[in-house]
Amino acid sequence: MTDPLILAFRCVVAVVLAASALGKARAPGAFRTSVREMRIVPLRALGPVALAVPVLEALLAVAVWVPALTTWAFALSFGLIAVFTAALASVLRRGIDTSCSCFGASRTRVGPAHLVRNAALLAATATGFAASLAAGGPGPVPVAGSLDPAGVLVSLLGAVCVSALVLSTDLLAAVFSGAGPAGTGPSGTGSRGTGSAGTGPAGTGAAGRRSS
Repeated sequence: MTDPLILAFRCVVAVVLAASALGKARAPGAFRTSVREMRIVPLRALGPVALAVPVLEALLAVAVWVPALTTWAFALSFGLIAVFTAALASVLRRGIDTSCSCFGASRTRVGPAHLVRNAALLAATATGFAASLAAGGPGPVPVAGSLDPAGVLVSLLGAVCVSALVLSTDLLAAVFSGAGPAGTGPSGTGSRGTGSAGTGPAGTGAAGRRSS
């Protein structure tokens, strides 16, 4: 009974973490900027954190398929996602207007949808961990176990659906919330801008210069 769950959640963890690592590797500046704007690590640690996170994600995406490491990979994945979730919750609590950049460059504001996504991932990794323990973990856990072709197909289809929803969080959040990109106010103006368009530090802008 645990074999379908293990295969499905192996696929989910591998796809999501691999996509996350690849996205960060393709846009390292965006992820570094996102971490800096979240104000969750000291500035001197930005570089090491921005480098270590995608490397760890890539390693876990591979480790979950290694029978002797599967149980530990699920456990470490749960811990990593829990840290990410705490960081996002802190950003929301402090009202910081920034993007997640979890899967590469993004302009979608961090919002409740990201917490829901991470809650689903926490449930997936926790279930995978429990299923792998029931299947013999922390010892070797076979990749497919006693699954027949139909069981493999069902597991893969379920994993594809869950992974697609997780990877589409930013798009779905933007569509259903109608919110503008990170760094903008409700009407699309920059969150750090004040006054009417064209106003400078002293409060004068194009309109002021024309009247003077």
